[in-house]
Amino acid sequence: MNAYCKGIINQMDMAVDSVVNLMRTLNDTDLTVKPTADKWSIGELLAHMSVICKADFLIGTGISEEELDRYYEETKPEANLDSITNTLRDNYAFFRKSVAELEENELMKETTSFFGSVHSRYEWLLDTQAHFYHHRGQLHAMIVHVLQQEPNVQLFE
Repeated sequence: MNAYCKGIINQMDMAVDSVVNLMRTLNDTDLTVKPTADKWSIGELLAHMSVICKADFLIGTGISEEELDRYYEETKPEANLDSITNTLRDNYAFFRKSVAELEENELMKETTSFFGSVHSRYEWLLDTQAHFYHHRGQLHAMIVHVLQQEPNVQLFE
């Protein structure tokens, strides 16, 4: 495996593990908490996070909007922590395997998303990492500031 993919996987391993650990501080009733009326609940945020790794990887391959919508429908977890955790692990396993198989020349290949963004495959991987980290920060803030809990989960090494 090339160094670029190894670095992405190392960082995403830590990010996914930390989200699973944050989820362990919750119970299923916490999933309905909605910090802001017109924003996602904790459960909706976690459901979204559980599909990000595979969805963003597929976007980087040039998947169509219709195919992505179908993926979301087929992959949507049930509204409980066990289902969300399993969905996250399954989709991250796909991401991890797919990234590990990329050759360096494939990382430089540019693809265009259905919404018109053009990036190299490597940039799509960085975007996936940033997307996941962004939502992890939101989750942590919800736990600390809304649920009034200190999760004591390490977010960075």
